[in-house]
Amino acid sequence: MFRIILTATFALFISACQSQPDPLIISADAVTNSLNTKVNQLKVEDKRSYSYLYRHKKEEDKAEFAPAQRPLTAIVEEALQPVTGSSSNNGLTWYVTIEKALVDATLHTIKYELEHSVTIRVEAMRANRRYSNFYSGTYSSTGGLKPAQATIERQFKQLLNSVLSDIANDPKLRLPEQEDF
Repeated sequence: MFRIILTATFALFISACQSQPDPLIISADAVTNSLNTKVNQLKVEDKRSYSYLYRHKKEEDKAEFAPAQRPLTAIVEEALQPVTGSSSNNGLTWYVTIEKALVDATLHTIKYELEHSVTIRVEAMRANRRYSNFYSGTYSSTGGLKPAQATIERQFKQLLNSVLSDIANDPKLRLPEQEDF
């Protein structure tokens, strides 16, 4: 009987140590729109083949995963709201596609390495004109022992803000109504 209780206690202890990481609390600041032309319609879609945001590689074929607490599509859409204009009916539509959003973590004995990466594709359409481009960024960091969740969230937010700012301030995405020849 004592052996069964000891085995059960050990199994509970081991399973408690292997709990999944908490979902990451990610947000993005509203972009600063320095261009005059507003976007009439904004559609955001997540095309990633995975639903997690954080991947901690443990061994050759094992890893821990953590999703974002809120969908990235909602975060990106909220951040890009300043570029949209409700009174504008200029026919300019942006199709925003999240191609990659990932934090890869590698933990060593006394240090960690984080590799943040974001890739977003934007296609702008107005009448029969179209322009698309990929906007991406990466950020690497290292530290001692294990990364704090707040550090991971802060670094990813900074990278996401940078990519979204590049999108909001790219004049080519505004597709002027009249082209100069």
